[in-house]
Amino acid sequence: MSGKNSSENGETEENTVPDGGWGWMVALGCYVMVVTLPGMSLSFSILFSTFLLDLGVSSTTTAWIFNSHLLLWNLVGPLTGPLTMEFGFRRVSMICAAAASVCLILCSFATSAEFLLVVFGIGGLFGGLGCKPCYLMIAHYFKRRRGLATAIMMAGMCTGQFVGPPLIRLLQETYGFRGATLIIGSIMLHSMAGAALFQPVQWHIKKTATSKELGKQETLKDKQEDASLINTPVSNPQPPLPLRNKRLRQVSESSASLHLSTVDISGYPTICEEPDVCGSETSQDSSKTNGGLILITRVLRSTINDLTILKSPPALIIALGGLLSQNGYLNFMLLMPFAIQAHGYTLQDAAWCVSVSGICNLVARLSTTTLSDCSWFNMQLVYVFGACIFGSASIVFTFVTDIKWMMVIAGVWGFGVGVNISLFTLVMARIVGVENLAALLGASSLLVAVGFITIGPFIGFIRDVSDSYDVAIWFLVGEVLLFVILWLCMPAAIRYERKKEEEKGEHSSDIQNP
Repeated sequence: MSGKNSSENGETEENTVPDGGWGWMVALGCYVMVVTLPGMSLSFSILFSTFLLDLGVSSTTTAWIFNSHLLLWNLVGPLTGPLTMEFGFRRVSMICAAAASVCLILCSFATSAEFLLVVFGIGGLFGGLGCKPCYLMIAHYFKRRRGLATAIMMAGMCTGQFVGPPLIRLLQETYGFRGATLIIGSIMLHSMAGAALFQPVQWHIKKTATSKELGKQETLKDKQEDASLINTPVSNPQPPLPLRNKRLRQVSESSASLHLSTVDISGYPTICEEPDVCGSETSQDSSKTNGGLILITRVLRSTINDLTILKSPPALIIALGGLLSQNGYLNFMLLMPFAIQAHGYTLQDAAWCVSVSGICNLVARLSTTTLSDCSWFNMQLVYVFGACIFGSASIVFTFVTDIKWMMVIAGVWGFGVGVNISLFTLVMARIVGVENLAALLGASSLLVAVGFITIGPFIGFIRDVSDSYDVAIWFLVGEVLLFVILWLCMPAAIRYERKKEEEKGEHSSDIQNP
C-alpha cells in the first residue's frame, strides 16, 4: 500500500507499507492461525476415525462429513474481502476463530454422524473465514520482504500437520475421544491470540516526504519534520469504503509474488474497483442504511464477474486442474488412516504416517518456493511433476502392507503435494497475468468447493460398493492422471488464446482504419 499527498512546500508525503516492525508480529499471528485452524481439517481422520468406525458409519457418510467441511471452507472465499472491509481483519478473524473452536468443542459431544455432519461442516465455514484474512494481512504489511513473511506463515500449516496427529493420539489414549476433542478445541482458541495481533495497517504506515523538484537538497529542518511525520499516529485508521475497495483490490492484484498454499487458501477476495461494475459511490454510501443488502449484491456481482474468466481456455485448465489435484490429495489424506487401520495397524501408526507426510510437505514447500525465483526454474513443468509424484505415491501405497514402507511412501506423497501446491498461485499468475489473478483465484475457489461436495462423497460411495480402500484410492489416482492430461493441453490453449487476441486486435484496427 502506498500513496502520495501534496503539501504546501512543494513536497509530497509518500505512504509506504511497514515491511517489518509490527509486520513481524502480524506474521507471527498468521503462523499461530494456520497452525491451529487448518488442523481440524488435516487431522479429521485421526480425530474421528475411531468414533466413526465404532458407530459403523459408511465411507460415503464419512466422505460427506469431510467434504462438506471443505466445501464451506472454500465457498467463503469471495466473502472474505467484503467482510474484512466492513468489520476489519482483526474482528472477523477473532470472531470466526472462536466460532470454529466452539464447533470443534461441540463435536466432542457428538453421538451420531449426522451431528458431526452439521457441526463439523459449520466449523469449516468459520475456519475458512477466520484463516483466509491471513493471506491479505501479509500483503498489507509487506512488500520487499513479503516472500519471507509468507514462508513463516506457510511453515505454520505444515507444523500443524506434523505435530497434530501424534498429539491427538496421545490425548485420546489419556483422556478418550471426548476429552481429547475438548482439549484440541481449546487449543484452537489460541488462534484468537494470533488474530489479536492483526492491527490495522494504517496504524503503522510509514510516511516520508519527497521533493517534486529533482536534485533539491533537504534542510535539517525538513528532516526533523519528516521524522515527526513518521512517528505521528494516523488519526483515521479506517479509510472511507470506496478507498478501502480500491486498496484491497490493489493488494489482491499484487499478490502474485506470494508463495502461497491453496489448500486452505484459495480465497483471495475479488473486489471490483470500477464504478460501473461494483456500483457508484452513491450506492456505496447508501450501504450505511442498507448494509446487508448492498454487501450481498456486491459479493454476487463480484462472483459473477470472476466466473467470466473461465471463458479463457488456459484459465479453465488451471481452475479444473486445481479442483482435481486438491480433491485428489485431500481425499487421499482422508482415506490413508482408515486404509492403514484396515491392514491391522493402530491409529498411532496412521498418525505417524500423516506426520511424516507433513515434514516432507514442509521441506518441499520451502525448497520449491526458493528455487522458483531462479531464471532456469521451469515452474509449469515442476508444478505438473509434483502432481505426478503424489499420484504415483498414491498408487504404490495400495500395493504395500508393511508400515515402514507406508511411512516412506507417505513421505514421498507429502513431498509431491508440497511441490504442487506451493506453485499453484505462482503458475496462475505466470499464465493469466497479475491483473487477472484475483478473478481466477475466486473462480477457482468456487470450482474447488463444488468438487468437494460432488466428487468427494462419490469416492466414499466407491469404497462402500467395492469394500476396498485401494479401489477408492485408484479413483483418486485417476483424478491426478486427468490433471496431467489437462496440463498437456495447456500449450495449445495458450496458443489459441494468443491467436484469438491477435485476431481481436486486427479487427479493432480495421474498424479504426477502414
